[in-house]
Amino acid sequence: MLKPPINRMGGKSKLRKTIINMLPDHVCYVELFFGAGWVYFGKDPAKVEVINDIDKELINLFRMIKYHAPEIKRMLQYEFSDRDIFEEYKNYSLENLTEINRAVRFLYLITQSFGSKCGNYGYGTNAVPKQQIFHTETLNDLKERLKNTYVENLSFEKIIDKYDREYTCFFADPPYFETAGYGNEFGEKEHLLLRDKLSNIEGKFILTINDNLQVREWYKDFNLKEVEVNYSVSRNEKARGKYKELIITNY
Repeated sequence: MLKPPINRMGGKSKLRKTIINMLPDHVCYVELFFGAGWVYFGKDPAKVEVINDIDKELINLFRMIKYHAPEIKRMLQYEFSDRDIFEEYKNYSLENLTEINRAVRFLYLITQSFGSKCGNYGYGTNAVPKQQIFHTETLNDLKERLKNTYVENLSFEKIIDKYDREYTCFFADPPYFETAGYGNEFGEKEHLLLRDKLSNIEGKFILTINDNLQVREWYKDFNLKEVEVNYSVSRNEKARGKYKELIITNY
């Protein structure tokens, strides 16, 4: 069971064992909203696997780890935690960077920012700065895990159309409904499109989402499992605590 190279808002670190234990038998495994990839990096590899996300920089990172892990490892050995470096990376013009440079930049920003949001430099009054940007010795393991995986950067509906078979298992962890903080617009229209696409697949799906009355109505014809998750990454102490989520399946 590998640890992902990054954290991501809404990541499934606390739920991945539950989700993995609920996965049905499958030949093809597809993650529609990859994020940090907690479930993918925790499960046993399937014959065919697909990771997809609409975030180009995130997908570029995993693609570069898959194909150029040694060079990323070489470049990271010179990096250290520093506010000025963080701001410089944040303001880089991406068109002037190679794909490998973009991957290192993204990895630096997401590991050195508060809440892994790439926005503000992360610091503390009761913790020392990180001595390493990333534990590069794990890159080879990540590269090996990604070796036989298709890495896609498409909309979720296109991925469903391309990979849906009776032996396919889709894992969907979309931005939560009516919850702020996600970079991409994902409102009721997108949630309904996802529901409609998943309702008509030949394969199986498992979906995680916040427990919401509207969501319960949308998926009332499927199997709903209630779970509680403790979230602690927030500047606002009131925002921390246990929250109810749903795991929804069509099997």
